[in-house]
Amino acid sequence: MGFMPVALCLALAGFTQPAAYAADTTPPTGTVVINNNRSATNTPNVTLLLTWADDAGGSGVSRMRFSDDGAHWTAWEPLAATRTYTLPSGDGHKTVRVQYLDKSNNRSAVYSDYILLDTTPPTGGILINGGTAVTGSDTVVLGLTWSDGSGAGVSRVRFSDDGSHWTAWSLPQATCPHTLAGPAGYNTVRAQYLDGAGNYSAVCSDYIKFVPATEETVLLPGDVPLVMVWIPGGAFMMGRYSGEQGSYSSEDPQHLVTLGGYWMAKYELTKRQWTAVMPTAPWTGMPYVLADPDSPAVCVSWNDAQSFLTAMNSYTGKTFRLPSEAQWEYACRAGTTTRFYWGDDPGYTAIGDYAWYDEAYAQVVGQKLPNAFGLYDMSGNVLELCEDDSHDDYTGATAGGQAWVDSPRGSYRLMRGGFFYTGAAFLCRSAARCHYKPDISDVVIGLRVVRTP
Repeated sequence: MGFMPVALCLALAGFTQPAAYAADTTPPTGTVVINNNRSATNTPNVTLLLTWADDAGGSGVSRMRFSDDGAHWTAWEPLAATRTYTLPSGDGHKTVRVQYLDKSNNRSAVYSDYILLDTTPPTGGILINGGTAVTGSDTVVLGLTWSDGSGAGVSRVRFSDDGSHWTAWSLPQATCPHTLAGPAGYNTVRAQYLDGAGNYSAVCSDYIKFVPATEETVLLPGDVPLVMVWIPGGAFMMGRYSGEQGSYSSEDPQHLVTLGGYWMAKYELTKRQWTAVMPTAPWTGMPYVLADPDSPAVCVSWNDAQSFLTAMNSYTGKTFRLPSEAQWEYACRAGTTTRFYWGDDPGYTAIGDYAWYDEAYAQVVGQKLPNAFGLYDMSGNVLELCEDDSHDDYTGATAGGQAWVDSPRGSYRLMRGGFFYTGAAFLCRSAARCHYKPDISDVVIGLRVVRTP
């Protein structure tokens, strides 16, 4: 008797045959992403991010393999969500391919991603102010050039003045402003470039000699010029020296003051400059006033001066103000320690060369000899308003050159420099002080402006 089929035997024994397994003929799917989708790398060692799937009812993905060229593959290996991978040597675009295998031996399509392998640093250059050798301003223009050949491309640049401290990385531009960090003399600016693959260029540099400008001209409305002189910072003894001829106790105690550099007007503010900014002429019809537009603007109070400065700053976009009393005296002395900036002049024999002090009215500015800083009429002609409140003497004065201002403001404001009246020579001393109320104007009151960088 022959053998009965298994199915028949099971049926006769009372068993039901199970349904046959459904065949899995659907390939799995997947992806590969290199280095979180970055476009370039400067090392051949990368990280692959891998995902895979097999449709519901499929047998499940079991293996994966990799290829650089689509012809040569690694052996099948266990699945892993991330995997380190070494790209083929040599710069250029590299493609990594992956293929998945399920438990029914269905192979996925080949999936791929690519990345640029760039191990070559970029190059670049820097040129300050177009290659000029000297600058009068600490603000310069950097001309930048860069190249990365067939690499990832330059993406960032940074700068340093000392080679140790660097700015934050920024987008490269063909030209960009830069403020020199060093004092007068030769200043070097360094640049370094970064490409999209993370390669740093060599540090390139250029240098320029910074010789601070001694003058600048600011144009007021109508192109009226206002000439400013650079006053270099320093230290000086403010106030009268012991036994100074014609001095007062309000100029005590003599004390050390240290200031930074600032710009100061070369001349007292003129009528021409005032009317260029303000729609007023407060000196009109006043006695003892010269009509010449290049004579000092007079009959202006401290309050009037503040209004002028507000309008002037709005027009120029710069910040001008009245000098502090310390700035005024430091600029007046110009390094001297004598009664006047031309000497002690005990017999007043030289004063006529430097100051208007025995006249009927204030004269056209700039006709006498200047001091060592190149400032005219710092002594005589008109009193010059300062920002400070008036104090009986220097007890409690500031040592940094800033204006000495009370809170609330005091009843009087300081003025310096002497004036044109007969017998006022002693007030032309560098240490001499006087005061007026801020709303009082007079034919002997004028002003000179300053600007701090």
